[in-house]
Amino acid sequence: MTAPAPPNRPFGLGTFLLMIIGIALVGGVAGGAAALFADRPGPLGMGLTAAFISVAMAIALGACVWWWRGIDEAAREAHKWAWWWGGSGGMAVGAILMLTLSLREDDIGPLSVGASAADLVSGGVFAILLFQMAGYGIAWAVWWLKHR
Repeated sequence: MTAPAPPNRPFGLGTFLLMIIGIALVGGVAGGAAALFADRPGPLGMGLTAAFISVAMAIALGACVWWWRGIDEAAREAHKWAWWWGGSGGMAVGAILMLTLSLREDDIGPLSVGASAADLVSGGVFAILLFQMAGYGIAWAVWWLKHR
């Protein structure tokens, strides 16, 4: 008869910090490679840029799966609740701002000076992500305050 496996201990702050540093390094390498290959014209430059970013995203996704499997049920519920309510709420606030700015005929001043279409699209995506992450952080804190 084999002994049962010991229960997994939830990850601590040290593991979290190591994971954040590791993911930041992977992102830095991918960003540096993307910047290096951004000047190459044609499909080779585009393919190399996409390849480095794809590998970095795959590593980040793998780290997220590993992290998810190591946290306890309460932490999982807090993250799910925060992403649903906070991420959705933040996306809604960001969408209101983006739609208001894009549907108005008024000149929006400094935002329209020297910006290419790619700059505007990436800026909009980044703004929505910031609103989602802010909403997520607020909702995550609310969940833990309600359940303590």
